[in-house]
Amino acid sequence: MEQGITDDASITAKAQLEIARARLEAAVSKLQSTAGNLAVELITSKEFLKAAHAAYLKAKDHRVGEAMARKQDTINWEKELKEAEEDLERLTQKILSVKNHKAKLDTYKISTMS
Repeated sequence: MEQGITDDASITAKAQLEIARARLEAAVSKLQSTAGNLAVELITSKEFLKAAHAAYLKAKDHRVGEAMARKQDTINWEKELKEAEEDLERLTQKILSVKNHKAKLDTYKISTMS
């Protein structure tokens, strides 16, 4: 009778061991599947981050380029304005000189007519 009890206990223990092994294999399989999914998700996230960083750098370069172009435009416009102001000053001086000569000519005409 002791032999039968031991055999029953042994059979029960073996069955429980098989169930535990099956659960372990299922858990390991699920873990490997989850790890694989996480690896794919990590790679996808990494690629997205690289693309976002590249877009950020491109936008930053574009902003810097635009700022440099605006600065150069401002320098050019200031130079053109200065040249225009100098031209205006020269023309103003010529007009004053012509008016002065005309006044002298008018004075000369009046004095020669008398």
